[in-house]
Amino acid sequence: MKKFFVLVALALLAVAGTGYAVTCAYDNVPGATLLIPYFKVGGTFDAAGYLTAVGTDTKVAIVNVSNPGVIAHVTVWNKYSKAVLDFNVPLTGKDVAYFNMSQVLNGDLNVNPLTQIKPTVACTVDPTLPQCFDPCGADPQSASYNPTPYIGWSATSFLRFPNPASTPGSGQLDHLQSISRYAIPDAFAAFRARVMDSLDESSDIRDLQSSGGLGILDTTNPACGLGSGTFPVKGELSGYLTIDVVNFCTNYFPDEFRFYEYDAVATAGWGPTYTPNVLIGDVFFVDPTANAGNISGDQAVALEFDTRLNWTAPATPPKTFFGRFVQALSTCEQSGGGGCAINATSVGYPTFVFGGDGREPLGDRYGFRYLSDEINGLRSWMLVWRGDLVTTPSQVTYNLCGWLAGKTTTPTVAKGASGYGFYDSSHQIIALTFDNDESLFTPGIPAGPSGNPPGTTPVSYVFLEASRIDLLANTQINPGYSRANGSFTGGWIDLQLRNIGYSGLTAATGLYNQGWVGIQHTGPGQLLSVGHGATNLNQQFQCLPPIVFGPGNTPGTPQTPPAGMSGSGN
Repeated sequence: MKKFFVLVALALLAVAGTGYAVTCAYDNVPGATLLIPYFKVGGTFDAAGYLTAVGTDTKVAIVNVSNPGVIAHVTVWNKYSKAVLDFNVPLTGKDVAYFNMSQVLNGDLNVNPLTQIKPTVACTVDPTLPQCFDPCGADPQSASYNPTPYIGWSATSFLRFPNPASTPGSGQLDHLQSISRYAIPDAFAAFRARVMDSLDESSDIRDLQSSGGLGILDTTNPACGLGSGTFPVKGELSGYLTIDVVNFCTNYFPDEFRFYEYDAVATAGWGPTYTPNVLIGDVFFVDPTANAGNISGDQAVALEFDTRLNWTAPATPPKTFFGRFVQALSTCEQSGGGGCAINATSVGYPTFVFGGDGREPLGDRYGFRYLSDEINGLRSWMLVWRGDLVTTPSQVTYNLCGWLAGKTTTPTVAKGASGYGFYDSSHQIIALTFDNDESLFTPGIPAGPSGNPPGTTPVSYVFLEASRIDLLANTQINPGYSRANGSFTGGWIDLQLRNIGYSGLTAATGLYNQGWVGIQHTGPGQLLSVGHGATNLNQQFQCLPPIVFGPGNTPGTPQTPPAGMSGSGN
């Protein structure tokens, strides 16, 4: 284990350097949000739901590249885009934190323990001292709240400004009671079964044409209102993560409007000198299954913040990463809504008020090589994250839980029914599968090279928001594959995550359709084992409708920190 993290550190050192960001472009620079598009955890579960022998695991590292300290807010989502667990991670200036998802799901949320107490020598030695508050403001001795907990712009201060209503003992808003120091070993025992049961039944997926395939429908998912959570869980656990720079410690999920209404997510006010674009990271997937596993790593997907990505301007707002959630949940945060009342009365610092999430979007068309050679033991998996406003039988538009649950009232709609979620004509995937000699198959045609148009039946879909799809001998996406004559055992795929008639230019047609694709390859004895992000084929810019930006985020006049803060910028 120590060797692994030494290698991670060396890898980070090798790629360190100055980054020049171009908002809405596909570039590897620090972001205000990191996306871990997919995680998977497996092993032996005991009756209480603990992993006692970890097999498959996902390792995550996050880095604060700025001089001042920041708070990172980690959200664990299930594969139906429903948030199930979150925790706060204080990062001092230039700090690194890393964790295994098996560790988190076993109840240890103290992933950066040396900074989850006040970073002094005395508190590091004895964190139970009365003065050793949680950086979020909680007093471990009396459970009281410190209204100005380590606020500042220095390397060992964390919170950018006080909570908007930080009156000691008020307790009317849950972000006042948020913590970053958690009980060990079981930080969420009261709802452990719900969390684990909301992430299970997560085998690799092979079926792209029917939602009834293995690993797609989890019909006992508590996060989606199906059951109350039971042990032992079934199969492996999977989902994805978002890691946001926040203005203060918070318990709100990014699919709750108060995450934006109270300006918890770091947006405006940081200015050109003090920017929330300070996070980089990486993710490693470890699957030790003999001759069928993969050990690979890739950078975390960094999403930049830019003030021009505002839902309230222009009249037709740009596509953003979190926008699909809040558009569906809060009228005051919608485009043209004028902002929320708590912002209008300046409960928080006025300079931090912002009408959106400001996060750049992702593309929805990717290209990648594949290996599908059973004889020589060469194979690939496709990791797919995707998000959009969707229609479900229960009319929920911001996650897939309604599609999973179906509808029992008249007219009844089956669970995972066609015509809803990502299983509709708009979200049909368009895949052009080439072999190594430029021969082409369009999935949906049973035999013969073709360039047939989209819509030919049977058509294919990626049903979930986060999934790992097995490409070995998968004739649904690679219909030319033949082990007997060695055809289409390698080549590349041009994958588009929407139908060509799905414009994505208005809310009605899917303003937020976006995705990310990664690829994992492995060979006999894992002598060949690698993973990486696919190549974005959307050309350079991802913002829809098109917005003309300058050559990067041009610095402006250096900003003075809010009252009571001092220090240097990045």
